[in-house]
Amino acid sequence: MEGPGDSEATPLLLRRILWEGLSKYDITVENPKSARGKKNLIKDYEKFLRYASIEPSCAGILVLLDADDECPVEEASNLVKRTKDLNLAKAVTIVEANSEYETWFLASLDSDQGMEIRTRLGIDQSEAYRGNVEDVHAKAWLKRAMPHGRTYKETSDQAALSSLIDIEHTQQRSRSFRRLCHAVEELLCAIESGTPVVTPQIAG
Repeated sequence: MEGPGDSEATPLLLRRILWEGLSKYDITVENPKSARGKKNLIKDYEKFLRYASIEPSCAGILVLLDADDECPVEEASNLVKRTKDLNLAKAVTIVEANSEYETWFLASLDSDQGMEIRTRLGIDQSEAYRGNVEDVHAKAWLKRAMPHGRTYKETSDQAALSSLIDIEHTQQRSRSFRRLCHAVEELLCAIESGTPVVTPQIAG
């Protein structure tokens, strides 16, 4: 994980995907290893993966980062290659939120559960983004829609909002969220089969 709010938010979201989406209740999501920023993660990627893989309780690794302004396919492809070069004995799956984690809040905003997201952020019912949620900087959009004096704070808002994401609706509106849900399934299959695969499988 790369950001300051991920340590609490990401495990919470993964548990919801496991429980609500896959009816898997016997999988433990461990506390994430935070890189304290994307630059650190990219720079010391191999070190972070080795560090995670030697944890006694580690059965598989999910790498989550924001695409930001990078092409998520190209960046994920590079990370897949770097992962394969390590020859780890654990399965690894890589997910890039496009363009950022907050995209998934924006994608959920017009669902029934989205009303609770609106309430927490103070966003008016009339505010909506109807386009492709992955074509806009979601965090900036949410901040502009919030009332004067209310600020978005990753450390306090990210986990709370992750508990309010509408899993099914957000999959429909966000390709990268569908990728996250699929990545969790891929990792489960790899763990159950004992196969140290690296996903996504990118041709070339």
